[in-house]
Amino acid sequence: MSFKIYYDQSKESSPMYYGWILALFGNLVIGLMTVSNFQGTGFFLKAFERQKGWGRAVISGASSFARAESALLGPIEGYLLDRFGVRRIMVIGNVVTFVGFLFIAYTEHLYQLYIGYFFISFGSALAGWLPTMTLMNLWFEKKKTFAMAFSITGTHIAGWVAPFLAYSLLTYGIKNTALVIAVTTLMFSPLSYLIVRDRKMANVSKDSEEKKQKKRFGFKFNLNPEIKYQLKRRPFWIIAFTHMCSTTSIVTLTVHLPAYITDLGFTTIQSGYIVSIFSTVAIFSQYIAGYTGDKYGKKFVLLIFLLFQVISLIFLALSDSWSSLIVFAIFWGIGYGGRTPLMTAIRGDYFDRSAFATLFGLSGMVMNVGTTSGPILAGWIFDSYGSYTIALWGLTVIAFCGCLLLLILPPASKRIKS
Repeated sequence: MSFKIYYDQSKESSPMYYGWILALFGNLVIGLMTVSNFQGTGFFLKAFERQKGWGRAVISGASSFARAESALLGPIEGYLLDRFGVRRIMVIGNVVTFVGFLFIAYTEHLYQLYIGYFFISFGSALAGWLPTMTLMNLWFEKKKTFAMAFSITGTHIAGWVAPFLAYSLLTYGIKNTALVIAVTTLMFSPLSYLIVRDRKMANVSKDSEEKKQKKRFGFKFNLNPEIKYQLKRRPFWIIAFTHMCSTTSIVTLTVHLPAYITDLGFTTIQSGYIVSIFSTVAIFSQYIAGYTGDKYGKKFVLLIFLLFQVISLIFLALSDSWSSLIVFAIFWGIGYGGRTPLMTAIRGDYFDRSAFATLFGLSGMVMNVGTTSGPILAGWIFDSYGSYTIALWGLTVIAFCGCLLLLILPPASKRIKS
């Protein structure tokens, strides 16, 4: 019985196509980065609040500071991916994340927390989401949305780890928990080097190697015209602002949801159960989104999931019982899970592959206006009024504005190249 891996893109429907191996590995990397820099953030910050007595606005500032750094360096990260390839950047990113968690493990002062999250955010950006999405965009054509949906399942599987992370922080403390994550992250650096292959590396003949070198050389000169072309067009800005409106609530809840649930009288571990519930629902939702997005078009399918996100925020703002939190988790899982692959894949319909990562990074400067300010403002509102109610209704309005923006997105049109 022979075992053959396919590199030809015409074979992408085959389970032996190498793109699916990369998608599976992307699951693992994104899952790890989600625990470290996304779903786990609220639990770490809650632990620091309990241990150090720092205010929520000040603590959430560490996450927002890292987001601001990501906004400034996003275009650079995208350029590095397009210029030097995903494999090299992922190797470096895992090492940078490792350094960040060393800072977290030995944090005694607030500035150390900020430095730690600076390295974690930067390393996660280099090793996780954007590199994986870039690989999926390079390796897939007909199955692109589904491949992106499959590759980010790790985001939601990481949600299953939330109760265990909460238990670890309560039982073993911040230091031991952070050190385990740090060592695990470092192990993924050599794995990235061994497994990841950029699409340009798929063919190994001399002719293809020469074409690869010409393409790499040509990219340097073709980058600026492509970027300028996209920045002058409405779709780039509509997608970026729609993404910002949607992601602001996601990032803010990532930081404050555990604290909000404990304020309602539940335990930190119970807040982890809510994360696990919406993460489980999100897994099914993202596959439905991947299939329907490829078959029926991404724009209106995405709109449906964004509306689910809005409805879930209304339930959260009105929640006062465990049952209402479960309803929130179900609706949030549907919206959050479905919008994630579509919000990324829709860019592939409008942006040229050669500049996908760079343009994604540039749009991150827009997105991070909301993701940077959201957690800090929510923390300030709580510190000032003792409640998240105003913040939650504000997030609901912002999310709904994203739905309205998506409605004016024009259809993708093929470029006529001169």
